[in-house]
Amino acid sequence: MRIIHNLSKEARTRIIELLLENRSKKELAEELGLSPSAITKFLSSATHPSDETIEKAFKIANEREKREIIDIILDDLLESLEEFIEETNIMSRKILRIKKIITHITPS
Repeated sequence: MRIIHNLSKEARTRIIELLLENRSKKELAEELGLSPSAITKFLSSATHPSDETIEKAFKIANEREKREIIDIILDDLLESLEEFIEETNIMSRKILRIKKIITHITPS
């Protein structure tokens, strides 16, 4: 998924933390093909999960976890978009189009 490449380090860590709610570090490491120390490094922000690790995380997630991962990704994307709009202080057609899409899909 291309969108994963643009995830913040914080969102990546939240995904790992979510998966640890129902697994031990050792179990999660095995499922992701990593060492338990890699999981510890993610949690301490010494490193962050790669795109490949996040994609694997999504694949191993149960249905509830997948919905929560999607929420994390969308929240991160929206925060990034809001920050971009505020910092650039521009309202191009594309930005207006994005606002229209978000307004259309967001329940009142």
